[in-house]
Amino acid sequence: MRYSSIKTTLVFLLIFALNYAQIVPGFANSRSKKVSVAFIGIKFEDVAPELQARLLDKVTETIESNSSLQLIKPAAVAKAIGPEKIAQLLAQADSSSFRALAEQLQVNFLIAGRLANSSREPQRTLLVGELNRFDRATNMLHRFEVLKYDDNFGVELVKFKQEYVETMIPAESSEKKSLAWLVLAGVAVAGVVAMALTFSKAGAEGEAPPPPDRP
Repeated sequence: MRYSSIKTTLVFLLIFALNYAQIVPGFANSRSKKVSVAFIGIKFEDVAPELQARLLDKVTETIESNSSLQLIKPAAVAKAIGPEKIAQLLAQADSSSFRALAEQLQVNFLIAGRLANSSREPQRTLLVGELNRFDRATNMLHRFEVLKYDDNFGVELVKFKQEYVETMIPAESSEKKSLAWLVLAGVAVAGVVAMALTFSKAGAEGEAPPPPDRP
């Protein structure tokens, strides 16, 4: 009877641990702080103003498509640090300058770019350049090369989104998931140890004492 009660308790513990591992990460994700991202802007060369505005809007929409991000748009960045500073950063992208700006704005990531028109056709714009993502945590500057006509720029943005936008996720969520699985592992180990001790004790109690020697 006692063994059956212990076994039932262990089963309930394991069920609780499994539910905990599934529920807690989801709860943590809903409460995770959003990742802060500042989109500085894009330096254009020989690109029509109307097309510049459309390209900026497309990049902004691509970043905003990730609901885990809280975006600071170019106009707000320029208001905070001034258009002259923005022009300097876009003219020469380097890790030290981006890190200083990321710390000043208190953001996790920075997005910037440089695009020039290299088309020989007056009616078409061939965009050549790069989109950059700076990661404050790792102090790394990632460069995404662009080589597309403006009417196919959306294809490049799909790749950029997959490689550099969707990979910006809240760090807290992964930490919470690790904690959940640590708790699950702890409960599972405790259950196995307790089960082994129970079997050992049950076996000891089930052994009958040897019969006494007759004279």
